Amino acid sequence: MQSVTSRIILQRKKFFTDAKYYVWEEPFLYKLCGDRIYRRCLPKDEVCCVLHHCHASTSGGHFGPDKMIVKVLQAGFYWPMLFKDARKFVVTCDRCQGTRNISKRHEMPQSGILGVELLDV
Repeated sequence: MQSVTSRIILQRKKFFTDAKYYVWEEPFLYKLCGDRIYRRCLPKDEVCCVLHHCHASTSGGHFGPDKMIVKVLQAGFYWPMLFKDARKFVVTCDRCQGTRNISKRHEMPQSGILGVELLDV
């Protein structure tokens, strides 16, 4: 019984510690991030649209997850699973997977072409 009570107390302390980084301005929730900038927290149904815009739209450029995360943060948005969702979005992008860099392991060996003239004996 003691461990359950102590766990509840720790959860309550963590909640109040985390709550000081959030501000509610009707109808939006904002989070104070590590760089001292308030960013709007997005609901789950808006996350896909923002990721698509920052990755696949004309201004997106199909960059990797790190660049996409920077674009989302610069746009002023935040959600708790931002880093995980960005990596998952890039991995599932068909265009990005088709044009991935070719490593040395996948390159075809190059060999010279021997030029032969007709009637050359």
